[in-house]
Amino acid sequence: MTINEDGTTFDKLDLVKRYFSRIFNTLSKEVREDLLELELDKEELKEIKKELAFLSEEKQIEYLKELKTEKQRET
Repeated sequence: MTINEDGTTFDKLDLVKRYFSRIFNTLSKEVREDLLELELDKEELKEIKKELAFLSEEKQIEYLKELKTEKQRET
């Protein structure tokens, strides 16, 4: 537990957990399912999730549609 300048306390671990839950919960169920359908390797999936986390849901879906199209062209 840590004491702030104003005398209030907070748990750093709790603060970190809340921060990361905000980041990783920004991907909707639909977006997560679409990502799994792409059959990406672990490293690619991790990178794409990082990029998507900071986009709006509309932009996430748009990005995934483009990615699906690109993957289809490769096959």
